[in-house]
Amino acid sequence: MTLAVGSDRGERRDRFHREADRLATLGQHPQIPALLDVIDNAQGQFLVQEYIPGPNLDQLIQKSPEVSGEALVQRVLYELLPVLPYIHDHSVIHRDIKPANIIAPPAPQSLALVDFGSAKAIANPEQLKRTATVIGSAGYAAPEQALGKAIYASDIFSLGVTCLHLLTGLHPFDLYSVSDDAWVWRPYVTTPVSLALGRVLDRMVNRRLQERYSNAQEVLADLRWSGLALASQGKKSPQVLTKSLNAPVWEQRFALSLSGVVANGLAMSPTGRAIATACSDGSVRLWDCTNGEPLHTFRRSLGLLGLGHRGAVNAVAFTTAGDAIVSGGEDGQLIRWQLDDYTSQKLPVSGWQIASVLIAPPGDTLAVGSGDGRIHLWSLDREDGLKTLVHHQDQVTALAVDSGGNLLVSGGRDRTIRLWSLSSGRLTRTLTAPKAPITALACHPQDGRIVSGDREGHVQVWSAKNPEAGLVIHKASSPITALAISPNGHWLAIGADDGHLILNNLQGLGQASHLRHAWGVRAIAFTPDSRMLVSTSADETIRFWCFQEA
Repeated sequence: MTLAVGSDRGERRDRFHREADRLATLGQHPQIPALLDVIDNAQGQFLVQEYIPGPNLDQLIQKSPEVSGEALVQRVLYELLPVLPYIHDHSVIHRDIKPANIIAPPAPQSLALVDFGSAKAIANPEQLKRTATVIGSAGYAAPEQALGKAIYASDIFSLGVTCLHLLTGLHPFDLYSVSDDAWVWRPYVTTPVSLALGRVLDRMVNRRLQERYSNAQEVLADLRWSGLALASQGKKSPQVLTKSLNAPVWEQRFALSLSGVVANGLAMSPTGRAIATACSDGSVRLWDCTNGEPLHTFRRSLGLLGLGHRGAVNAVAFTTAGDAIVSGGEDGQLIRWQLDDYTSQKLPVSGWQIASVLIAPPGDTLAVGSGDGRIHLWSLDREDGLKTLVHHQDQVTALAVDSGGNLLVSGGRDRTIRLWSLSSGRLTRTLTAPKAPITALACHPQDGRIVSGDREGHVQVWSAKNPEAGLVIHKASSPITALAISPNGHWLAIGADDGHLILNNLQGLGQASHLRHAWGVRAIAFTPDSRMLVSTSADETIRFWCFQEA
């Protein structure tokens, strides 16, 4: 631990004990050496830290150069990026991340980050604006750190440069071109690095703060989706953890046969105890999610008698409280069905060939996608304030909302994805990059990424910070018909018109479960605990899949 020399012995002692307390706190993380003892006596001041066996990464690639490359870099990123938020949340900047300060202990332990002697504690955010002592290892330190103004993103830069060293075996001084003012590392990589990982590394080591990742979560989000891109291209995804992993599997628990009826749409109740299905025979049906028992059927209208749909129902959604559902269908009607007494009410919102219905908190805002390209917004709580959004040029086929209930995402046959303020209905951005009609949408509950599926079988991920380019993470042989992301953010479910149902692990583990319906998947939904997936299909079944640890 490096101690600044103070003019007063008492001040030095106070600083020593403050840094000892800080290291004791950081050492509670399993990938940071624990502080075992603090010695302050006449012989001096000493910190005794846990010994972590194993070579550092500098020694590792010198002794075993065959272990370097993309697999090692992905391991470094996936294992150390989660450590940085822990450090930064404790208001500490490491300031000396480099291969020599990363230990590779024996399996199954993860990589460890050591040597906090150069670490800087931020007691007040104003400190980030002031010039401090220039410290860190030459070549690995970010430009702002070299000027004495290290910030949290400086650690992102150093970790990125560390990865360049691991890929090439060369010191950073040999990888930076002063004449070009740019990193030139790709010519020195023996095995070509995937475009996705290369883009992540380039952004990590960007010398301009405005273009660099500001935190580790942003890097992990890009890696998560880039890892899927690697897997979808048929490349073997590297094992990114040292510990042995048993791949989790999804298995069918039971199935329901609808006998001549297709469930076109599906909604999960807020508690996960029930599902509602929008059916091709004009009915809306409720089922017990735990055992598949039918709970109630809201039947189609018979002529002029009674309230009900007069054609196929395409979409259904639960209210936030779970006390009612709203359905829409080919007849353009929107009907609210009360679950306490099974009464019904036709809503004063109508569309043409309604394909999608969504209810978003707060205020239970109802969003309806119509065949004429219009989106209708209406508050179920206030039962007023109808807004009609008119920018789509063809049928609105899919709707999604972000986890905060602020952003409405719509996709249509006009090959656009549009982002709207849910509260005001104002169009904030239009994505024109999709090359085929949009058929499905989902929003990741943590990182905010938008996932789209289209008629040509592409599944793409879109970032609000870089909305013009969508990363293709999956290519199916038939149109994508449904998308869902588990509430815990761990799984992306992809349904296709050829009956394939794929669950991709979003934790960077390169794992996927491949399930199958006889005919095309029509709708999918996760339970709130993320441990069950329900799917409907043109094969006239509803299937219940459960997550099983292998």
